[in-house]
Amino acid sequence: MADSATRPTEHHPGPSQVPAWRDVYILASIRGLSVAGDIMAATALTLMLQKNGAGAYAVMALLLAATVPPVLLSPLTGRFADRFDSRRLIVTVGTLQALVCAAMTMLSSPALLIALSVLLSTGLAFTHPVFGGLPGAMVGKENVPRASSISQTTAMGGMVAAPAVAGFMTGHFGVTIPLALDSVSFLVVALGGLLITTRLHPNRGGAAQPGDGTQPAEAVYRISSDRFLRAVLVLSGAVMACACIINVLIVFYVRDTFGASDQVYGLIMSSWMVGLVPGALLVRRIKRLSHEFILIGSFLCIGVGILGAGLAPSVWWIAPFYMLGGFGNGAQATVTHILLNLRVPQAYRGRAFAALGAVSNTGPVTGYLLGGVVLSFTQPRYAFFAAGVFVLLALLGFAKNVLKSASEPAVEAPLSTTPADAAAAAAS
Repeated sequence: MADSATRPTEHHPGPSQVPAWRDVYILASIRGLSVAGDIMAATALTLMLQKNGAGAYAVMALLLAATVPPVLLSPLTGRFADRFDSRRLIVTVGTLQALVCAAMTMLSSPALLIALSVLLSTGLAFTHPVFGGLPGAMVGKENVPRASSISQTTAMGGMVAAPAVAGFMTGHFGVTIPLALDSVSFLVVALGGLLITTRLHPNRGGAAQPGDGTQPAEAVYRISSDRFLRAVLVLSGAVMACACIINVLIVFYVRDTFGASDQVYGLIMSSWMVGLVPGALLVRRIKRLSHEFILIGSFLCIGVGILGAGLAPSVWWIAPFYMLGGFGNGAQATVTHILLNLRVPQAYRGRAFAALGAVSNTGPVTGYLLGGVVLSFTQPRYAFFAAGVFVLLALLGFAKNVLKSASEPAVEAPLSTTPADAAAAAAS
């Protein structure tokens, strides 16, 4: 009987195995709850800082707390996702995140709350690669577009409701209630992890299996060797940097420039989220356009949405442009997940999604840093306008490279020719 370390860890649906759609819906549900809880907490803390007179740099620090850990920890979190039992990771991290949010409800110091936000986002850095890699194992590559669309749509549904709910609750009850709900959402995530039957690496504890002393296969395969994915990630980082500049400025744009209330701020934030759901659904339903053309169109929507928001004559004019930007954001996020599941071998998918998380958050880190600086010498409106123009220029510069490299075949994982090599590749 072969050693369990050499068996495939992915549960591919075959002739006698039905795709695990039940698991897909459970995964989508817990992702939606997790995302909603995070956004509620972030929105509540942002409003608290603004109400207490904190400036752009305090808001920037809070947003950096949510984005820096996935960037710095991506080499580690990707390896964890490719080595450890996915169920244990989801349950353990979800439980720890619930405890962190519970601790937040008992604190009022901005510095301590920002420090705990770092711990919260560290947990997300570990679960994101697992959530990204599970759909392919649940349903197989042929069903990945549908499964990814379901997962992304449900997660974005949580994004739609969270800002408005958080704005309403913070305005009426303070910051404690949104944080308490966030804690409950992570407990539900941990419970949902127990209900998912599909498991990546169920018999693996993370230790490397003995080999013959040769170099593991991980030294050969890199996501950067795929020119198409490399171009997609670079463009995504540039666009997200611009989008996140306005994420720093939006609370000041809405509250100070237009003098709107907490509730209006929450509704404006939700308008971006409202566009996410149809954007995610569109990817699966459009059959005539390739994924790369949909990706380019999604970036175009983001750029026009940001630019239009900067030209808004009143606060409510921001909403339709935010919906357009959110529509593009939803399509972009979904098609990127589909492309990684289709082009990256299962054994390296955790590291691929960790790389996506790192690139996606490097853009926001840059944007948040620039957002605080920009607000110190210009008005939010002008920053919105400049960010929108930059997105369109970045798209113009990289679109040709994305479309040209899309026709290149995906880079295959190196094949193991001996049992020792197979064990080393599985452990890498």
